[in-house]
Amino acid sequence: MPAARQKGNGTLASLSNVSIDHSERVDYFKKFDYLLLAAVLAVTAIGLVYLSSAQYDKYLDHGQRQMMVQLAGLTIGIVLCIVFTFFDYRAFKKVYIPFYAANILLMLAVFVPGLGIDSGGSRSWLNLGITTYQPSELMKLAMVIYEGVYLEKVKREGMTLKYGLHIALGFLVPLGLVFLQKDLGMAVAYVITFLVVIYVGEVKLRYLIGALAAGAISLPFVWKFYMNGTRRIRFLGFLDPDNELYYDYTLQLRRSLTAIGSGGLYGQGLGEGTMNRNNKILVKLTDMIYSVVCEEGGFIVAVLVIFLFTVILLRILSIARRSQDYFGRCVASGIFASFFVVIFQNIAMNLGLMPITGLALPFISQGGSAMLANYISIGMAMSISMRREKGFFSE
Repeated sequence: MPAARQKGNGTLASLSNVSIDHSERVDYFKKFDYLLLAAVLAVTAIGLVYLSSAQYDKYLDHGQRQMMVQLAGLTIGIVLCIVFTFFDYRAFKKVYIPFYAANILLMLAVFVPGLGIDSGGSRSWLNLGITTYQPSELMKLAMVIYEGVYLEKVKREGMTLKYGLHIALGFLVPLGLVFLQKDLGMAVAYVITFLVVIYVGEVKLRYLIGALAAGAISLPFVWKFYMNGTRRIRFLGFLDPDNELYYDYTLQLRRSLTAIGSGGLYGQGLGEGTMNRNNKILVKLTDMIYSVVCEEGGFIVAVLVIFLFTVILLRILSIARRSQDYFGRCVASGIFASFFVVIFQNIAMNLGLMPITGLALPFISQGGSAMLANYISIGMAMSISMRREKGFFSE
């Protein structure tokens, strides 16, 4: 066993010390990740269909303006996805600080009066006139890249106080801003993404335990000073949904479950959902869009959506595992974690399995900026996939 462990560690060490020639030729046709992009486009197409149905009775113009914003975000997102795919992801190791700093500035901009927007109890959006932008979406990728750079340095040179501070602050600064924005769901996404990245980064167990202990110690303070008012009542309502004291605060969940249950196997038909058409599903364009999918598409479409998300997640996980360098492995793992936690939380809260936290469903919920950020993340993952040793058709 000791010999095997030493051999394994030697392999990882040699992998992290590999000098990569950035001028290497890439066979773009063979190494393009067709499966990942196909799954993303398929779930996006389903999202556009059911989002248009959800928008129809929500706006005077039947959602035409909002759909144009969604399509604009999608179009720009696809273009940037392709650009990022052919762009060598390792070049980000030279510009990670400006990329991170720019996103931090955008996160701070939401606190500027007249520029930031309050919505649903959170101040997470920037008013861009014709649309809004949520900086915390792309900040997740910036954080993952930042952590990946320093975790690679730690793997190569060992942990130092400087590197430890960079890793800690690279996470705590955006997390603190998310807490100030009062976006609990996004804060959970940041925490889980960070833990996955440092775990994959093979940070020593004592540091990982320390991070978990710090999180556990902070929970009473979060409960007392952050989980107050409506947030606390909603959480208690999730734990005891039949309690009449929380009846008004569990209405969103109860209507979501009613819509999902009424869909049956085949659904009520596109545009024919009773709860959707009468605007009975609260926050149906973002948080509860999955309820609309279930009501009008039924069990079959609902499972199809989960299947496509599973393909996307497994594909990104495979990219992380097959990455030829340590930085790529950490970044791909972070992208996987950021998608997984948001997808899981959204679907679970629609089904009543988790508290409602206000997280939108990637590629399906309304939000041009989220669509843009999601496609950029997919492009980054595909860039890592493009530069693996074996091509797509060789796997």
